[in-house]
Parts: sequence; C-alpha cells; structure tokens
Amino acid sequence: GLNYITVKMSTFAQDLTTKTMKTQVLLKVWMVALLFVLSAPSMAQGSSDQVKTLFVFNFTRYIQWPDASNEIKIGLLGNDAEILKAFETMAAKKTTASSKITVVQFSNPAEAKNFQMVYIPESNSDALAAVGPLKNTLVITEKDGLGKKGSCINFITENGKIRFEINKARVDNTNLKVSGQ
Repeated sequence: GLNYITVKMSTFAQDLTTKTMKTQVLLKVWMVALLFVLSAPSMAQGSSDQVKTLFVFNFTRYIQWPDASNEIKIGLLGNDAEILKAFETMAAKKTTASSKITVVQFSNPAEAKNFQMVYIPESNSDALAAVGPLKNTLVITEKDGLGKKGSCINFITENGKIRFEINKARVDNTNLKVSGQ
C-alpha cells in the first residue's frame, strides 16, 4: 500500500533529477509556452501586432544569448509599417532587467545573423528559407506552417486568439539558453 507508493515516488524523483540538461531546457520552454498560452486570453484586446510584440518582449526575458550584451537587437525583415510601429512602441516602453531593446528594419536576409531575434512578418514569409538556420538568433514568424519549416517560434491564430508554436529542434540548435524563471 503506502510503502509501495513512497518507493515509486522516490524512484520517480530520482529519475526526474537524472534528466539531461537538454531535456530540462525543453521542459522550461514548454512551461514558458504554457504560461503565455494561458495568459493570452487575458491580454488587452489591442491589435494583433501589439499582442505579438508583447509576446516577443516576454521571450526576451526568458532567453539568454551566448554573446550577452546590454542591448537586444530585434531585426524586422521586410517593410511592414504596422508591425514596425508596434515593435518601436514596445521597444520604447519595455526593457529587460539588464538590456535595452532596439528594433532595426532590414531587407537583405543575409543580414539576419546580425540580430539576437529576427521577426519575419507574414507578408515576407517567403524569406524564411533565405534566412536559413542561424546560431545565436531566435527566428520568429507568423504564418501557418512555418514552425515546421525552420522558424524557432511561429505565431498562429486559433479560434480568434493569437498563439504560438515552438520548433523545439530548431531552438535546440540555436545555442540559446531558455530559462523557466
């Protein structure tokens, strides 16, 4: 009865503590994702661009880049004026504990490696292949299917609500550390 359950719980705890660091990071990513998904319905009903930039800001709080500096540079690929305005507004109002956020619009996919985060709006989603997989850069897109095609994080709309999907394999290959705190 009770002794059996205690032994099983003890064995379970030992197994849990012997997981690899990679698995722990993935668990933290999923916890962060769950936090965002659960909080999405309670967000202010601003424009979808404002909601997405709020998510992006929150991503900056949970990711550590190997080349840590006091500035997080977000590159916006293409010339989507509405999303640029939303990002500039977010960057002007938000900072992380140790970093200032700057947003730079660029048009050449080869420049993507110069940023900690690259945001590819739906209107420019064909450029994802040209950006390719990058080390030390979190690539974020907003078109159905791009999460499976190489984006680290992809925004989708389900039942009228903005959600995101995480490509775990892609995130694992970026050299970024995801914190659950």
